[in-house]
Amino acid sequence: MTSERGSRQRRSRRADPANGIDVQGVNKTLRGRQILRDACLVVPRGTVAVMEGDNGAGKTTLVRILSTVVSPDTGRVLVNGYDVMSQALQVRRSIGVSFANERSLYWRINAFQNLELFGKIAGLKKKVIMERAVALVDELHLGRVATGQVSRMSTGQRQRLMVARALLTDPAVILLDEPFRGLDEEGLQTLLELVTSRARAGKTVLIVAPLIDAVTGVADRTYRIEGGTVRVGAPGSGVRPVPELP
Repeated sequence: MTSERGSRQRRSRRADPANGIDVQGVNKTLRGRQILRDACLVVPRGTVAVMEGDNGAGKTTLVRILSTVVSPDTGRVLVNGYDVMSQALQVRRSIGVSFANERSLYWRINAFQNLELFGKIAGLKKKVIMERAVALVDELHLGRVATGQVSRMSTGQRQRLMVARALLTDPAVILLDEPFRGLDEEGLQTLLELVTSRARAGKTVLIVAPLIDAVTGVADRTYRIEGGTVRVGAPGSGVRPVPELP
């Protein structure tokens, strides 16, 4: 009995959440190919971090590990102070994630109906869902198209809607995988202003993008992933492996 109680306490125990994201020594092999190699990444709360890398470098795999979709082979991963392996439920409740896949939306209904559906799945009350949905649609400048079918939206508009879905639960950690795809200059600036405001409110934001030139102005930290290893800084800025923290 005592052993079972101790096990439950360890599963519910939360590490210091000063770092919204804390990845140490992570390795991951998929279909015989090593995607991540001793990857380390630390993003404090209240920070916008941007990670770039070539296709197949391991960016999306790392986001999938952070969001508990994929398990690491080895290493430690904490999100909002929770372990992705032993505290996956707490991690999922702490994050909002947007993957670079428009098909994650329901195309035959409108933006508000999408947000209402995902809000219900997350366990939010209808009043809270609608208040937040209205605010997010306004912030992301989707008002003109929010009542039409998602199938009639442009790629950039659907991209902004996926970000709205990620933010609907007011998560502590925001994971955005290639969120700028299809955005024009106005849409890009709108999204950058939104993620910056969330970081200033104490949220942790990780943006994954092929190139980070357009977003370095809002990034508190920049990283590049090469050969499955995370390095600090953008190309030409003296990149170096991320040091492991004690």
